[in-house]
Formats: sequence, structure tokens, C-alpha cells
Amino acid sequence: MHHDLSPIPIKPLGVAIDGPGRYRIVNTVSGLATLLMNNWPIREKGEDWRAALAACLKAFEEKAGGAAAREVFILAARSAEFSMILEADPLADIPHPRAPAQSIAIH
Repeated sequence: MHHDLSPIPIKPLGVAIDGPGRYRIVNTVSGLATLLMNNWPIREKGEDWRAALAACLKAFEEKAGGAAAREVFILAARSAEFSMILEADPLADIPHPRAPAQSIAIH
């Protein structure tokens, strides 16, 4: 079975998954799923993480449900104690997480 993973847009969300003040901005369900699968700390992969991943998979299957996937992701990120910017600007000048010794602090 082939699943089309075309972008399902979400309201932009900044997540400090790489450490305090180092935000990644995601604006699609694929972006959420990527963070969950590739960047989430193993120690934080509990029930909330599984629920967020399931919500992303459901959104892919239905080609809709981005807002629901975003909300469940936010619950998982709060459970993992990641700082977030819930009203993130996708055009903001936020350095790439692998940029040399650069980070911004958002208070």
C-alpha cells in the first residue's frame, strides 16, 4: 500500500527540541512526524508521543486533520517539557539548529 505524504498544512509551530532557545519551525504534518520520528528523545517516547504519532498517521491517511495532529503534538511536547512558540512566524530569522554556535533566546 502506498501512502501519499503530500504536505498537510498546519498553523506554524516552533519547538525547542534541540535545546533551550533553539526552535525548529514546522508548518506541515510531515514536519511534525519528522520531529517525532527523528528528533524526539527516546526517554520521552511514551503514551503522549505515541498519540501524536498516531494523529499524524491518521492525518496522512485522511489527507486532512492537520489541526488535530498539531494539538496532540503540542500535548506530547508539553509532556516532554519542550518550549514552544504556538504562534510561530515561518519567515522569522531563526537559525538552523546545526548552525555553528548560534541560537536565539525567546522569552
